[in-house]
Amino acid sequence: MTERVPDVEGQGRGVPPPYTPGELNPPSYHDLPPKKVDLPPYQDEESGDVGSHDNPYPSNPRPRRRFDLLSRDDVMLTVESLGTDSVFILCFLVCFLFSWIGYIICCCLFTSVAARCGAVSGIGLNIVKMLLILKRCSFENPQMVVAQQYLQLHEFQYILLMALGLITMLFGVIKYNSAKSTFNRQVPLLAW
Repeated sequence: MTERVPDVEGQGRGVPPPYTPGELNPPSYHDLPPKKVDLPPYQDEESGDVGSHDNPYPSNPRPRRRFDLLSRDDVMLTVESLGTDSVFILCFLVCFLFSWIGYIICCCLFTSVAARCGAVSGIGLNIVKMLLILKRCSFENPQMVVAQQYLQLHEFQYILLMALGLITMLFGVIKYNSAKSTFNRQVPLLAW
């Protein structure tokens, strides 16, 4: 069964041993021996020479560089990386309703293509919404009145910002539809 630990010098089971200063003190910084670490030369690391050192990733013999060409296997979408239409609509609505805060929330919480494209589309339509509110409503806040007068004086900038918002929204929708069609071409549909 269980062994009973005998009491040492009258100490109870849950009581730690008494502390005596100076006993088993850790060494100071200057008392430690210096350690020499041998690092591979810079040229060996940059050349990607596999034989000179152990590779922690044996399946990938050469680490990927910034401007290496991607193979078709690297670009293939998976179901998880594509996302669903409901995630697209959710992120679109969050970004449309909550503006930049919603965009940051969506980009931090979701990593799928549908979520990113929905967030971009929502921000684009949010820009259009804010410009329409600013142009059409009457304000009592002096800063908003000045902004409204500025937009009335500079109609070209207003139209340019509206076009930018619409193009941003359309970019997200088209990008998601093209990613979805690419995924559907990669995975043939099962015939019933």
